[in-house]
Amino acid sequence: MPRIVIGSWQRVWALSLLLGVLLVHPGQDTVAQTTGKVAGTITDAVGEPLPGVNVRLAGTTVGAITDVEGRYFILNIVPGSYDLVATFVGFQAQRVSGVRVQVDRTTTVDLALQEETVGMEEVTILADRAMVVKDRTSASAKVDGEAILSLPVDNFIDAVALQAGVTRGAGGSLHIRGGRSSEIKYYVDGVPVSNPFSNALAAPVENTAVQEVEVISGTFNAEFGQANSGIVNIVTQSGSDQFRATAITSLGSYVSGRTDVHYDIDAAPMGGERRFEASLSGPTPLRGLTFFSNVAVTDLQGWIFGREIFLPSDSSNFSASDPNQWLITSSGDSSIVPMRGSQGLTYLGKLTYQVTPSIRLAYSYTANDFESQLYQHAYRYLPGYLPTQQSARRNQLLTVNHVLNARTFYDLRLSSYSTALDQARFEDPYDPRYASIWARGIQPTNTFKTGGVDPNHIHRESTTLGLRFDISRQFGYSHLVKAGIEWRRHDMIYEQFVVQVDPRQTGGSLDPFIPDRSTNRNNYYRRTPVEAAAFIQDKIEIADLVVNAGIRFDYFNAQATVPTDLKDPSNQLRPRPADEAFVDATAKVQVSPRLGFAFPITETGVIHASFGQFFQIPPLERLYENPEFEVTLGSFNTFLGNADLEAQRSSVYEIGLQQGLGPNVVADITAYYRDVRYLLGTGLYSTYTGSDTYGRYENKDFGNVRGITAAIVMRVPEAGIRGSLNYTYQSARGNGSDPRQAFYDAQGNNEASRVLVPLDWDQRHNLNVDLSINQAPWRGSVVARYLSGYPFTPYTNRRVSIPELRNAARYDAELAIDLRFSRDVTLGPVRMQLFSVIENILDAYRQDRFRPLLPTELAGHAENGLERINTLPEYVYSPTIQPAPRQIRLGLQIDV
Repeated sequence: MPRIVIGSWQRVWALSLLLGVLLVHPGQDTVAQTTGKVAGTITDAVGEPLPGVNVRLAGTTVGAITDVEGRYFILNIVPGSYDLVATFVGFQAQRVSGVRVQVDRTTTVDLALQEETVGMEEVTILADRAMVVKDRTSASAKVDGEAILSLPVDNFIDAVALQAGVTRGAGGSLHIRGGRSSEIKYYVDGVPVSNPFSNALAAPVENTAVQEVEVISGTFNAEFGQANSGIVNIVTQSGSDQFRATAITSLGSYVSGRTDVHYDIDAAPMGGERRFEASLSGPTPLRGLTFFSNVAVTDLQGWIFGREIFLPSDSSNFSASDPNQWLITSSGDSSIVPMRGSQGLTYLGKLTYQVTPSIRLAYSYTANDFESQLYQHAYRYLPGYLPTQQSARRNQLLTVNHVLNARTFYDLRLSSYSTALDQARFEDPYDPRYASIWARGIQPTNTFKTGGVDPNHIHRESTTLGLRFDISRQFGYSHLVKAGIEWRRHDMIYEQFVVQVDPRQTGGSLDPFIPDRSTNRNNYYRRTPVEAAAFIQDKIEIADLVVNAGIRFDYFNAQATVPTDLKDPSNQLRPRPADEAFVDATAKVQVSPRLGFAFPITETGVIHASFGQFFQIPPLERLYENPEFEVTLGSFNTFLGNADLEAQRSSVYEIGLQQGLGPNVVADITAYYRDVRYLLGTGLYSTYTGSDTYGRYENKDFGNVRGITAAIVMRVPEAGIRGSLNYTYQSARGNGSDPRQAFYDAQGNNEASRVLVPLDWDQRHNLNVDLSINQAPWRGSVVARYLSGYPFTPYTNRRVSIPELRNAARYDAELAIDLRFSRDVTLGPVRMQLFSVIENILDAYRQDRFRPLLPTELAGHAENGLERINTLPEYVYSPTIQPAPRQIRLGLQIDV
């Protein structure tokens, strides 16, 4: 995988800036890989059905003819805004403007045509955008690309976090309906694109490349699988028949007076947060072939700073009983160094070819390179110790969309995506600078490290090949049946070793070397797990009822072995033949039913109810950890992976109501319950020695989630106002937040929890507000978030913790407000937008995360001479537990 070359950033930035002047915004008439439907009835002025009416989407070849009852439907429509035209001999033609089509939704457009008289022209009416979604059988939310660009959010993930039922952990991870962050599945253009190691998104999508994002927090349909809590479905932009482009650039900086919380934040440089993004779309010389391209560059210094007081080569001696006799070498210049910076470069290219009116091909390629610095608070005065993390991601997708007839079409998708990650201080493990590893003594407690360098090297890469085939057919006017199969094969390589420096093994030299793979300081594996699935679902739409019913079959084979004797997992204590000591992990299968209903109770009120069973294989890095099953001597110093893990399972129930409160406002309330079983947890074992113990991943954890979400959505297009308010009350409880919790309890000689306690990300109350106002030439938007406190375990002076007290206390609630305002400027065909974004305008921080330090603690730290290195508050109060301080960005958006 290619690496980011930091020295070339200035050239990349300058080239991108030049390119951006030429690039622009894609239109709404795009071709995506997931589609919607338009249906309705056409009558004459007195309500009699009109058969034979020609209905088409203007500017496309897509259309239908009404039957004897005046009914029609149009399938396989890509999401966007369209004009629908109805024509019939002897009747006045009608055009409905602004018909909005969304993924997996049916947009209803009924028309009454007037008889034609001499001189009458086509009548154009504005589509009534329904606020109540009548065919929605479970909770979901959709955010289009235009809304993402208008809000003060950095990316679509921030927009996802604003939806009802979605919360964020204290570290920023996403959680849908109380599930672990790894229980979310990401789809891009109809294909699952999740990193097999961690289940994180494997193909980043930038803001101007987003057509629509759907967050399915309820019981999703059978076509979605391998997700235990929710789906994030991203549809990207495609080419259009006109050249369009957008370029967005901004510079920003952190502005905060809280130097006691954010150390050296006053040194944050102006313009230290740099972003640039541009997109270009349009036709090509080949008829029917269009393109879309997107590039994004980020160069962010971050808000955490350290001081280079010590260098890796420095060495200190704290053996003297008198602190004044300590030898402390500090060769650094005390310069302020950003310690959580990142740089990224993303490119998306997409070609769409309408081969014939019924066959469409699409090919997309996404590339992303990212580099970041990893911060550990203990090394704040020794920045040279910490490693750098570099990642590269590539994604290719070829889609064939073939319309067999007006009722039937299929999609064939071939995908390939790869990820690579390297983490090390120096790229070459034999770099002589690793000599600083040797002879590091014991450092006093509560002091920053004074020398040395991180010896760990991690290399991780995966390549996933996938095939997916879906076929959809409309039976009559009530049944839209979809069936499909999919297959994926992952090729995963992992290597982790600890660089060694030991003159006793190298003839007196300090030359670094790599330990042998037979030791526990060097772990390597290559695995090729396989997944397969099949599903069938039926969307039944009749006058007063919509039913989504489906069933899904999933198969997974880890293609790895597990030990048969857990008292001797590595087969070293009582060696046996390999075929007796290790057996193949069994293939896992699961059948998951899904059922949902929606039925109207009034003209603008719809009740929905749904049930589903879901399952997900744990992140694959958990299956293959410690591949040689080596147990380190001692008590709970080792953890083993388990390739024979079962799938994590959940049963989900929900019921909800959508109710229109006028033409521009809709209220939505949903109650849900999740019963979660077979979650990833820990089993504890001992070897034949009796004194050597270890932990192993097993399906031991469990929990449940109860919640209610209430939302109000407002759209007033004529006034340029759009906004939403949503509230989530939720109780997420389980026997452990971390799969290794029981292992950590055993390390501390504490009793493991056998009861349900609040999970670390359990926020009982979550309120989100977003409002956008467009009063040309001025625009403004605000996002406000009120979050009740995260749980934590109260301090007790007992040596053994009490499981019932785990997460029994709560931190204070948090309030954060972000603003964006802009002014439009038009120069001929060029539309410009000068904007400013202020994130965390209140400069809020988590005051209660810093426990009060007792006078005796402060005095003892000083008396022991530890202030020769740092004060006690500097060490104890880590900035990593704080939200980012206030950030101000100024920028320019150009559309042509």
